[in-house]
Amino acid sequence: MRRGALIGIAAVIALAALVGIALQSVAVDTWLFRQVVRHAVSGGDATLADANELSVLLVGTGTPLPDVTRAGPSTMIAAGPHLYLVDAGVDCARNLQLWKIPLDKIDGVLITHLHSDHIGGLAEIRLQTWVAGRKTPLKVYGPPGIERVVAGFNEAYAIDDSYRTKHHGAAMLPPEAANLVAVPITIPADVTTAPVFDTLGLRVTAVRVKHEPANPAYGYRFDFAGRSVTVSGDTIYDEDLAHAAQGSDVLVHEALSPVLVGIMHDEMLAAGRPRPAKIMHDIPGYHTSPVEAARIANMAHVKLLLYTHLLPILPNQIAIRAFLSGVDDVRPSGVKVGHDGLIVRLPGGKADVDVGDID
Repeated sequence: MRRGALIGIAAVIALAALVGIALQSVAVDTWLFRQVVRHAVSGGDATLADANELSVLLVGTGTPLPDVTRAGPSTMIAAGPHLYLVDAGVDCARNLQLWKIPLDKIDGVLITHLHSDHIGGLAEIRLQTWVAGRKTPLKVYGPPGIERVVAGFNEAYAIDDSYRTKHHGAAMLPPEAANLVAVPITIPADVTTAPVFDTLGLRVTAVRVKHEPANPAYGYRFDFAGRSVTVSGDTIYDEDLAHAAQGSDVLVHEALSPVLVGIMHDEMLAAGRPRPAKIMHDIPGYHTSPVEAARIANMAHVKLLLYTHLLPILPNQIAIRAFLSGVDDVRPSGVKVGHDGLIVRLPGGKADVDVGDID
């Protein structure tokens, strides 16, 4: 939801409180509620990119660690009017709805790997895109194994699908459109990339990355209107990714601070919490540090490095400074710590990199 709309709603709510207290009238309360709803639903859908523009929206920049300010890992790419979602972390559909993204316009979902935090929101994407007006099954691209994931979500929601079609009617919710359709991507062993599709001026390439034991794991590169974005997925430091991302305008890269996660491990252990401490001990081995991601960005000669999938939780600027320790020595500019709702617009035929917020 746009900031102006939120301010308007807040003003109406404040007025409602004052007038409601003064009059204690059901009629007044109902009228004020109508004004709040009117503000909330007014205006059209958000436009993420012009016809000749590529954009990247950070839908969720969090991790499995609970964080009320960040949804699970998810990134939306807009190539003109065509929308693609990379990963579907928990609450990604909620954020997209709050920002008035036209969910029925999502052309496909690309899953980087099959860890739970990257697929946990896929069921809600399935449902909400259908409810929003999707008329055909939604394609879900991903590494081998995506067939089982998609079949599982389809089966889990099959009974719910039938309820909703009976309730709202097949004209609104056609049962043949409800399902996800798996599109497995295989990268041959002797290469590190493979084409996913090339249509309507958008070329998408899968990039094999290193995230053992989650194997295979992919990143994705998007090329459109002379601009490009590469999304790393989860990976350790990987120079093959730098080669695949060469010349990208934006590199969206995961990042974990070993120092800060190490502190969490030590304090959890000292507090008698060995199970979460064990997880903190294990996870740095298959992620990339902020400094390493900066080196990859330099090797790829990207204009902007966006950190996402941030470990640990970064609640304030002090934590962000600690997270970025050493990055300036490697890459003194062209770096940004991502947050949910950050959008980068890349106009076709230009070199501009316009950074802002969706709301």
